[in-house]
Amino acid sequence: MGIATVIAGIIGVLLVLALFAGQVGIIQAYPVPPEAAQDPAVANGARIYFTGTDTSGRVIPYQGGMPMPMTCANCHGPAGRGRQTMMFVSPNITYANLTNPEGMLEPDGQRMPPYNDTTLRRAITQGIDSMGEPLDWPMPRWQMSGTNLDDLIAFLKILK
Repeated sequence: MGIATVIAGIIGVLLVLALFAGQVGIIQAYPVPPEAAQDPAVANGARIYFTGTDTSGRVIPYQGGMPMPMTCANCHGPAGRGRQTMMFVSPNITYANLTNPEGMLEPDGQRMPPYNDTTLRRAITQGIDSMGEPLDWPMPRWQMSGTNLDDLIAFLKILK
């Protein structure tokens, strides 16, 4: 095994640990908005968004994306407004931005066609954007039940 392989492996492990540490911090302190406390569907959506788990505590499976434990909040931030990481910039996924009639505002300032609930479900589960094109590689393809998907979208609707 060459020195470059060893160094690459060490860097990979450090990146995973750093991102996982960020995930744990989000999970331990995830905010429960007042709207979530009053609506079980929104509360379940918040759990999914911040922990990547369903009501029984099982991790919701996904394909693609980053090779590590994932949550929506890891990439899109606790308020859904997107964030910049060392490897990519994630978009604002507040429902108001996603469905803006003027077009969804991308991190680079461009606009793309707005989402609706149907195209948003497709983006979450199939990784296809509002124009029918594949989303960037960091976006996992979540394998969740219809109820969990509806609840996640209900949560996105309350993010400001």
